[in-house]
Amino acid sequence: MRLDVQRIWKRNMGRDDRCISDHGKEARFPFLDESVIRTLLEIPLWDIAKLDEPVGKGDKKILREVAKLLGLQEAAFLPKRAIQFGSRIARESNRKNFGSNRAANLASAGSVEVHKRNH
Repeated sequence: MRLDVQRIWKRNMGRDDRCISDHGKEARFPFLDESVIRTLLEIPLWDIAKLDEPVGKGDKKILREVAKLLGLQEAAFLPKRAIQFGSRIARESNRKNFGSNRAANLASAGSVEVHKRNH
């Protein structure tokens, strides 16, 4: 999970920002606030996801719990898939900017250092 956080800015945010701004909008990502990320990194992984449970139940557990609390019962049990993968925009963006998915992954691995919190 720490690796995903370290490279989200380079792997995802540039592409997402370009796509959104091409449509005259500006993205807001409150879930990427530094204090939110810091808090999530302190939560044990098994409280965020239960990978031994079936897809639609254990994956993204914390998001499913929030959806239930917000009254979104049906949405809480739907399979989760990032929009960039379902639409294939990630693959096309990687091909355009890096030549291939593999080159994009190699170029962005470990791109941002996450600072550990001192207690």
